[in-house]
Amino acid sequence: MGETTTSTHVLGGLALLDVPAPDRLTDQQRAGARCVFSGIPLTTTGAVDLGRRDTVRAGQPVTWYPRAHRGEIPRAALAALYAHAPGCEPCRDEATIDDCPTGAALRRLMRDYR
Repeated sequence: MGETTTSTHVLGGLALLDVPAPDRLTDQQRAGARCVFSGIPLTTTGAVDLGRRDTVRAGQPVTWYPRAHRGEIPRAALAALYAHAPGCEPCRDEATIDDCPTGAALRRLMRDYR
């Protein structure tokens, strides 16, 4: 099995973050000009692309590309980990915590974006 780079792990981990539904966001948040989590304006250096998301709006399929402020990634990853861990046996046991790829990816996001 080949080695996976940290950047690949981070990109995969970003897809695990639960973003608000587009209907709950402003036009600027949906367009990527403001953070989907906090609504703060995004700059080129402070913005993180969260990857393609598919959803349904008004009965029609919609593809969109949310963005977030770098500083919001650790909070979003922690929230995702709190939602994930109670139902994941490896994440609940310190001895097997590294056996869960989802938990590992979320913890890596918290570390890499702090």
